[in-house]
Amino acid sequence: MPFPWAIAAKAIPWTEVIAASPAIVKGAKELWSRMRTDPKPGTADDGAEAATPEARLDALNRIVLTLEERNETQTELITRLAEQQAQLVSAIDRAQKRTRLALVVALVAVVTALWPLMFG
Repeated sequence: MPFPWAIAAKAIPWTEVIAASPAIVKGAKELWSRMRTDPKPGTADDGAEAATPEARLDALNRIVLTLEERNETQTELITRLAEQQAQLVSAIDRAQKRTRLALVVALVAVVTALWPLMFG
């Protein structure tokens, strides 16, 4: 039996999904732009090979801080996406339960309507 997508689409809390979408899109765009503009981790553009050990350590510290910031941003974005997906799964589960209930009610109605014709 095919899944009734129309019922699932009606059960999804679209207002919440739409309300959360701009924040998720903004976070994704910021993450994407930051990943494109930041120097690659592990590369030092300020001549770290010829620099003093302190300068190399400072460059490595900056790289670590950049990676930590990226990790934090990615974690926030993934958390938002996971919450939104959980809401969608919950809505689809409710729609499936409602569909099953509607099927049972329809079956009872058909049996009730046909009972007098068959045994009447």
